[in-house]
Amino acid sequence: MSRFLRAGLIRDRIDDIVEASLMLLRDAGKKDERIRDLALDIVEMARELREFISRWECEPLIYTGKGSTDEIISLLDSLLQRSERAAHRARRSV
Repeated sequence: MSRFLRAGLIRDRIDDIVEASLMLLRDAGKKDERIRDLALDIVEMARELREFISRWECEPLIYTGKGSTDEIISLLDSLLQRSERAAHRARRSV
């Protein structure tokens, strides 16, 4: 059983936030400028975040196991380095 979950739900929730903000914007119309401005800000922030996430080659992961964030990052970094060294050694021996 993996201790990692795909975080695609984040992308989906961002889309939901944009949609809800646009609905609020339509409902506010021109009668409540403060709500309209806030809704526009929310739409802008959510779209910027969505665009930022879409540039990643893979979707984010959520780790559900034990350990602090720094410990897990350190562990993953060391495992990646070991894997890269092993791949490099394998290429040299061919």
